[in-house]
Amino acid sequence: MQKQIKLIFRSAHGDRYLVAGEADSIVDVCRKYGIPTTQVSTYLNSPQGELNLFVKPYQPLGEFVGDAEVVVFPNRNIDYHALLGGKDVVRERPGASTWIRLRENGPGSAEGFVTEMLNPAQAQELVAAQVKEALELSGVRDEPLVIGVSGGGDSNALLGAIVKSGLVSRQNILPVMMLGIPDWDKGADRATAICEEQGLSLRFVQDEETARILGFTDPKRDWVTAFEQAFPGDDLEVLGVYGVRRVLESVALESRAKRIVIGSNLEDCLSDVLYYLCAGKVPFPKPCGPMGKVDILYPLWLTPKAVIDGCYPKYSRENYEARYPSRMYGRAYFYYLAQMMVDAYPGAGQDMLRGASKLSKEHFQELAYDEEFDTPTAAPIPLDVRLKLRKLFGARLTT
Repeated sequence: MQKQIKLIFRSAHGDRYLVAGEADSIVDVCRKYGIPTTQVSTYLNSPQGELNLFVKPYQPLGEFVGDAEVVVFPNRNIDYHALLGGKDVVRERPGASTWIRLRENGPGSAEGFVTEMLNPAQAQELVAAQVKEALELSGVRDEPLVIGVSGGGDSNALLGAIVKSGLVSRQNILPVMMLGIPDWDKGADRATAICEEQGLSLRFVQDEETARILGFTDPKRDWVTAFEQAFPGDDLEVLGVYGVRRVLESVALESRAKRIVIGSNLEDCLSDVLYYLCAGKVPFPKPCGPMGKVDILYPLWLTPKAVIDGCYPKYSRENYEARYPSRMYGRAYFYYLAQMMVDAYPGAGQDMLRGASKLSKEHFQELAYDEEFDTPTAAPIPLDVRLKLRKLFGARLTT
């Protein structure tokens, strides 16, 4: 049985006592208690009361602590006690499919964190409430909405939430699924089942029609194979996301819809904001903004992915099992930052998105339009990429 090692987290706000095992390192302890690992200095307090600095972030404490007391000093004078709170209050529920962590500090409630277990019906209700709020914020009335679906967790939950909102009639909810990418096409049965459950008619855009919309004209190859040959080592996700937007835009223009709807969740939208900020740009407007010939609406912009997956857990698992490995470092980098922010403190991600939304309303300028490829771009297309795209498509992209 491991010996317990006691540590003191000492700040201007007083001492807080932490507990570790012999095999735990300082990094392990900090992560356990939510303390930033790079923002502390650590000391051994001898029986004589002498503090001796040690820098062994990854070494097990049991290997060197002995009978000394470990004292951890944060390097910033902020109220960690208020931020970290006490132990979580966990509210268990039978049949839980997900959970959400909340901060409670209002009148009549003790300050601290509450972890709420949610079953699928409760997750669906939470998603529906947040989607309705986003639709109202965006001024949506009973109008045609072209909604991208994939059979993944986000679009599965989104469709039912829009129906439950009561703001848009079923005849104006137009689900569309782009076909042509083998890994993505595996979600077709799930997408069909969800649409049938909600009383909606799902339109499939076949791979030949997708190729036409993208402007791909080579009769000897499909557009997916052609992309992989033109951009070896690059994720098909790049062209796939672009293709989905172009397909939805094409259907919207055909249906006289002014908006297309994307199932991007909290972490998706937050990673997007972080990318724009790191690039020195004003973030794209959320939950709704102009792109190309239509507006893009993100009703799930404040909803965590974990809650969304809890709506239809079996379908979400099947979607994860069908995924291919993404190797885009830049994409991973911004997603990881977004996920860590959401995980570090309840509400932090939503606060940043709301602030970015206000910033974009005041300062966002519509994206520059690339005439050759008939699309808005966040940044100019580099010449080497432009040459590859010309070779890939062989003609100017058209809608």
